[in-house]
Amino acid sequence: MPIVSFWNPTGEGQVGTTATMCAIANSIAIRNPNYKVLLAHTNFKNHKMESAYFNMDKMRSKGNMDDITDIGVDALERLLRSNKISPESIKIYSKPIGSTLEILYGSFKNDRDSFNRVLETIPFMLDYAAQCYDMVFVDLTKGTDVKEVNDILAKSDVIVVTLNQDKEILLKMQEQFASLKILQEKPILPIFARYDQFLMYNDRNILRTFNFKFDKRDTYTIPYNSRFFDAMNNGSALNFFVEYLNADLSTTREGYLIAETDKAKDKLLKLLGSKISDK
Repeated sequence: MPIVSFWNPTGEGQVGTTATMCAIANSIAIRNPNYKVLLAHTNFKNHKMESAYFNMDKMRSKGNMDDITDIGVDALERLLRSNKISPESIKIYSKPIGSTLEILYGSFKNDRDSFNRVLETIPFMLDYAAQCYDMVFVDLTKGTDVKEVNDILAKSDVIVVTLNQDKEILLKMQEQFASLKILQEKPILPIFARYDQFLMYNDRNILRTFNFKFDKRDTYTIPYNSRFFDAMNNGSALNFFVEYLNADLSTTREGYLIAETDKAKDKLLKLLGSKISDK
């Protein structure tokens, strides 16, 4: 089953990649509950993805994580190196969020060398994960200089590229869309994340001003919403979508966020097409 990477190649700025991945995953979990989705990431000393669904501070302070090396990719790295890993291992060491969404905790290694040993095994873990989930979403480290990130991009079926509304970063993104071979070879889904429709550089002005090498008709937004970003910080990202599922898109910011996320989700499923089973 397909692997979908969420990525920004510039390595700069707040581009909302994690929030974008979680928002689209939440939309699938609610609107398309027949699909089982796994969330993973490659970030060092950054657990924004985990914090979107679990209260990590509470878990640590109360000692509920007796040994954080026995969960997620840290545990799977040991299995892989001892040739004991299997698709079922991914399910055992993942955490459920509701009935169809699961999360594979990233590495809790605090030193770069130990983390890098884990990181080099993650592309192989994703191959196993793709055998037992309908979709595998990966929040990739920003930038282009990490070998494992490039390995995962190469095996991705779709790359969701997150953009922001910063002029300098947009200029760099324009260059990278023209020069990065991977963005010319793979199906891509460009999304303006943390999007503010009232800025001068809104999506229409950006697409008119910058010469991006993609179909400008297929560009989407994940609007900034303070309540959703609070939810991303306190472990209630999925609950937010459930609570505001039927909010009026024309009169509430929450309805607007969910409606725009649904559009991006529908486009992603269309891009994946026959690579996901027809459910």
